[in-house]
Amino acid sequence: MSPTSTPTDLLLTIAEPTRLRILNCLAAAPLFVSDLQVILDLPQPTVSRHLRVLKEADVVRDTPIAQFVLYRLRRDGGVRQRVLTAVLDAVGMDEQMKAERHLAADRSRSNPRVRMVTQTESLA
Repeated sequence: MSPTSTPTDLLLTIAEPTRLRILNCLAAAPLFVSDLQVILDLPQPTVSRHLRVLKEADVVRDTPIAQFVLYRLRRDGGVRQRVLTAVLDAVGMDEQMKAERHLAADRSRSNPRVRMVTQTESLA
């Protein structure tokens, strides 16, 4: 899917339950694949496959850090951003999603690699 796809295409992409759970976690904080594996209790190939689809849909972006890759939501504004924000706000009411979002925030805060990247980006 390209960034020029329709809001309907976006909804179809993010409606897949694993992708929605990943986006929910990334709404809380930037995360590595290993973080998502732990939070969602999924194997690495599954997480990576869904992240690739989300990246192709231009919903997430990645930042390589040594041998790791940090993923975060793409915040570009526009219709796509409004659709994604509305969906994530709605799923944030679900108890499981709230718990996963909380775990994501905690895991991100405790990861020294994330702190190093966010500090470097804020200085740039």
